[in-house]
Amino acid sequence: MTRLALALLGQMQVMVNGQPILNFPYEKVRALFAYLAIESSYPHHRDSLAALLWSDRCESNARSNLRKALCTLRHLLADSTVHSPLFLTTRNTIQFNPAGEHTSDVAILTQLLDGHSEHSYAGGELDPECVSDLEQAVALYRGAFLDRIQLPDSEAFEAWVMLNRQRFHEFVVNACMALVTHYEHQHNYQKAQHYVQRQLQLEPWNESAHQCLIRILAQCGRRTAALKQYDRCCQILEQELATEPEPATIALWEAIRSGTFPGRASAEFDRVNLLSISAVSQHSVRESLAVVGQCGRQT
Repeated sequence: MTRLALALLGQMQVMVNGQPILNFPYEKVRALFAYLAIESSYPHHRDSLAALLWSDRCESNARSNLRKALCTLRHLLADSTVHSPLFLTTRNTIQFNPAGEHTSDVAILTQLLDGHSEHSYAGGELDPECVSDLEQAVALYRGAFLDRIQLPDSEAFEAWVMLNRQRFHEFVVNACMALVTHYEHQHNYQKAQHYVQRQLQLEPWNESAHQCLIRILAQCGRRTAALKQYDRCCQILEQELATEPEPATIALWEAIRSGTFPGRASAEFDRVNLLSISAVSQHSVRESLAVVGQCGRQT
């Protein structure tokens, strides 16, 4: 059994020897643990950690709070193992042991992407290994990085959380885009619909994703559902962005409503848009893989 299992994508979850740690005594203990676990590639000076989480305190008080938080963490995590401690400490530094007995969803997510390159998704088609890894990565994403953790009096920590939150969010959205494009190329509309709906769960205001879902529903012969999806798109754009649909979205709706989809003109419209989305997906996923890969190397 893995000694420590850490889930940071979504609400933070910690398991020690198969038992959940349900309550941390206070939020900064949880925050310290998450920061050290993610930034485990190098030791952190105690002064830097104290300033990160207790910037409103004097240096001596901040260092004292850090010592207490670390002591609390070790007690919660039963970190009494001499040969493989979870934390490597010196008088001046603290580091989460990267070689310790632990797993984390963030590490797994980055490992799933390791080794994938531009050729894996050339032309919108993904190789089987890339498809499998992207699907596992999307399934692993329970929600925003460190969801519900807020330290308004620690601006530096909040900025770090937001940066990582955006990185992982963008990766998963772009992974969904790549999978949708792949399955559309294969005419597997059920799977394409699944991943575009997952994308819309993460970004309800994403008009390109709404276009894609409307088109997929129409391709499956679900004309009424496609028209309802257009109405939903209009409502969300109005509520979230105070804007109207783009001409391309309106043109797609008109083609479906008039019965010309999937006629020749609409088929060409579909082909052009599919190629466009494919190009965007390839570029976005390349960027996202690089970002998450960098984040993984820092984990």
